[in-house]
Amino acid sequence: MDKLNEYRIKVKHLLTKYLQYKPSYGDVEVEQIFDNEHDHYQILSVGWNNQKRIYGPIVHLDIKNEKIWIQQNTTEADIALELMEMGVPKQDIVIGFHTPKMRYLSGFGVG
Repeated sequence: MDKLNEYRIKVKHLLTKYLQYKPSYGDVEVEQIFDNEHDHYQILSVGWNNQKRIYGPIVHLDIKNEKIWIQQNTTEADIALELMEMGVPKQDIVIGFHTPKMRYLSGFGVG
């Protein structure tokens, strides 16, 4: 299996795990958005808590140039560590929410 397909499978497997975690408040659903054509993968929260609208990404991962970009992670989980435990090399993980300067210092991929 080529690297791109391997990473697609791993990203989907990882994010599917987070679908199980439903908020304990309000009428909020957790949705998955998997765009295989453009390699964008997200888990979102959507709904209402009393009169307040709840909408936003929980985890957003992209695959670009055979690297997995962590664009957003609002969980307490260490997504990068989980990817490494799944066999993804550290240099193939980019912490996209860090500035380019910080990426060089992180030990992860820079893009």
